[in-house]
Amino acid sequence: MRNSPKPVAPELRGALDAPTLSGSLLALLFWWQSLTPTMIPRSWGTQTVIGAICLAIGYGLGTMAGGGVHRLLTRWGRLPGSEIRRLGRIILTVAWLIALVLGSKLWLGWQNEQRNFMGMASIVSLDGVLVGVLSPSVAALLVVVGRVMGRGVGTVKRFIQGRVPAIVSVAATALLVIAMGVALGRGVAIPAFTTAVNFVHWRANEDTTEGTVAPESSAVSGSSGSFVAWDTLGRMGRDFVATATTRQQLAMFHGADARVVDPVRVYVGVRSADSLEERAQLAVRELERAGGFDRKVLVVWVPTGTGWIVPNAAASLEQVYRGDTAIVAIQYSFLPSRYAIFMDAGLADEAGITLFNAVRARWSKLPPQRRPKLILFGKSLGAVGVEAPFVGENASSSVANMVARTDGVLIAGATQSNPIHPQLTRERDRGSPFWQPVFDGGRSVRFLNRDPHQVSLPADWPSPRIVYLQHPADPAVFWSVEAFWWPPEWLARPRGFDVPDAMQWFPVVSGVQAVGDQIHQLSVPQGFGHNYSSEDYVRGWSSVVPPEGWTEADTERLAKFLDGIAGDESEP
Repeated sequence: MRNSPKPVAPELRGALDAPTLSGSLLALLFWWQSLTPTMIPRSWGTQTVIGAICLAIGYGLGTMAGGGVHRLLTRWGRLPGSEIRRLGRIILTVAWLIALVLGSKLWLGWQNEQRNFMGMASIVSLDGVLVGVLSPSVAALLVVVGRVMGRGVGTVKRFIQGRVPAIVSVAATALLVIAMGVALGRGVAIPAFTTAVNFVHWRANEDTTEGTVAPESSAVSGSSGSFVAWDTLGRMGRDFVATATTRQQLAMFHGADARVVDPVRVYVGVRSADSLEERAQLAVRELERAGGFDRKVLVVWVPTGTGWIVPNAAASLEQVYRGDTAIVAIQYSFLPSRYAIFMDAGLADEAGITLFNAVRARWSKLPPQRRPKLILFGKSLGAVGVEAPFVGENASSSVANMVARTDGVLIAGATQSNPIHPQLTRERDRGSPFWQPVFDGGRSVRFLNRDPHQVSLPADWPSPRIVYLQHPADPAVFWSVEAFWWPPEWLARPRGFDVPDAMQWFPVVSGVQAVGDQIHQLSVPQGFGHNYSSEDYVRGWSSVVPPEGWTEADTERLAKFLDGIAGDESEP
């Protein structure tokens, strides 16, 4: 007698059922919307993942909605006949086939239009074919996994129904599933993830970039006479102090006869002192040793999560002032910003407040005529720490605090976590766009970008000046979790020059697209997305603290010069 085939588990058998009509219809709509362009151009691989996730979510929502409609129609005795359902499946199948061909072609056109605008290489027809073939295939796998999980929850519910009254079974099932998820997440997944991330990035922080050696100049930390030991600076600190602008580089731009000096770069790593307060005090002593308080410009710099100092931004400041500058920074984390914002929450704020207060206390003791210009700088997560010492009840009080306690502030790519940036945006002057707000007529604060249609502001701009470098299509600045359920204000017309005309908001789908933009925000050329250019930084410094005689031609010339020698904008 032949052995009969082994029965398939009910959960798996149900997971392989034919797709529902309502789920397939909403899945088509979600997938189609996922093809529309956003702030950052997408490769075929990124679009495959985004399209698959949107398709699977649409299918799940459509199936749930269809189930509710089916129950109502059953109760009313109005279920459609088998012929109508068969015709509906045929029509939907044809619609899907047309959408896969037409949608892939549209996606290819939108992407190449955006890539050409940014000066990126075009993608080819094969990329569109891969999106049309792979995206639904990956989505089908996600749907199967979702079905298996759903049937697993159903099994738990049936188990509970046999032991508790039916009226509480649904609530009991939900509570049990949530409790198990929280227990696994907090007890296993999150601790394991945290341990792994800390281990990997601690080791990376201890590494030294190939070719980087301890500096000889006494004007920087890590040198032989420094109070901060080279091996405690961390990888980012060692990169920063070892690449200070040289006199030769200054002479290359300003001329052989120009009077130049070695710029001061002070950096204190996480291993240089135990606490933020101790690091700040060490940084002040190091500034005194290196002569930082004797320079024309002194910048309190809040780095990104890893402790990274933007090379283009630092080099542009030093070139603008012929090396007569000092930059001081302390490391508050060794994790990339995407992790530090959660795992080291609040440390950027605390570092900004602690370092600024320590430096300003020493700076205030100098005779007024001998004080350098006291400026703050930060990009991305570092921008959060720059704003932290000055937060007031509203935008006016926050700006007043900045003006009263500094000689200027430069911020690039403020994030959703910034405390003052949202105040300025909410309380902007009537008629100014969300993506380039005008606050108080631009008296103290101005938002700069490369949009050819800049808002006209008065030429009279008294110091201290506060400048935000802000690309209209910077995902870190503008995307938020609200995109899942509410259209963002910056999509209203007129839009920023780098926001695609074909970009549109759609519930849930736009939220998934936003996550993709955040992940790839640095994958575009300088001057777009979250990738700020030498020109941005030179224009920023010359706006906040303009040197005597500096011109627009100088800005353009220096930007081209720096593009040839400064480091990459992408955080390692």
